[in-house]
Amino acid sequence: MPSLLDYFNNDFSLGVSLDNKKLINFQKFNESKRVIGQGSVEVIERLHLHSQTSIRLPTYYVPPSDDTFHILIEIIKQVGKPNHKVLDLDMIVGFSGDDKAGLEKTTYASRIYFYTETPLNKDEIERLTKFCTPKGLFITLRSTNYLNIKMELEKAKAFISHDSKDKELIAKRIAKGLASRLCPVWYDEYSLKIGDSLRESIEKGIKEARKCILIITPHFLNNLGWSKKEFSSIFTRELVNNEKVILPIWHGVTPKDVYEYSPSLADTFALTWPSQVDKSEKEYNEQVEEIISQIHTAVTA
Repeated sequence: MPSLLDYFNNDFSLGVSLDNKKLINFQKFNESKRVIGQGSVEVIERLHLHSQTSIRLPTYYVPPSDDTFHILIEIIKQVGKPNHKVLDLDMIVGFSGDDKAGLEKTTYASRIYFYTETPLNKDEIERLTKFCTPKGLFITLRSTNYLNIKMELEKAKAFISHDSKDKELIAKRIAKGLASRLCPVWYDEYSLKIGDSLRESIEKGIKEARKCILIITPHFLNNLGWSKKEFSSIFTRELVNNEKVILPIWHGVTPKDVYEYSPSLADTFALTWPSQVDKSEKEYNEQVEEIISQIHTAVTA
């Protein structure tokens, strides 16, 4: 399933952005503003530069911490201060026939987005409001509640059918790769809860998904249980609805193997999962990411 960091990485598309891993040294203080401790944490700062308005929108990812409130206070104190990594990041978009006058100036937005793995409590949010209001800042906090609601609202775009023996090598890599691109998938580890009906959940996933990814391996072809039933259901959907939903991924099989299993499946264009033989780990992972990107394009097109 998508993580909060995945949403942080994908939620905004404002043009140019710059990431910066930033060490935040902060003080812990009580409600009387008395310092009671200190600490440090590395956060991700992302500045989005909106080319049409020359406004920088700051967003931050804060890892799990019992001191999230104090970390946010210190970050807010630093927002808008010159940073040598972003001083040269300017982009003025216009048309060749535009006339220009005056001084172009990049400014920071009055809104800040925080993605925090540890949510603030009600009291901390009230204290944060009192701190930000005099500064003219508006803070949007996104944490576990945001993550849970987003996942409830998003229907699976892809159903992953696989044999359990191919889970670690292929199925889980595809599921995680698509989830990191905010492409929800029906995948047993993500989609099944204790007490769920396996048959009903699978049938619902097959009916609702835009595409059905079939991981075709020797294990899949020899599986006469759930894999065979899932394929039959997916194939029936194609026939009844007259639509193309199958995205085959081949690994360790030949066209003849697939033809003997299903002639129509052998006639469907497939992607080939890379082999690990004679490849470095880096080369293999790069090829896997390329395949996942192609699958993502096919699912979301």
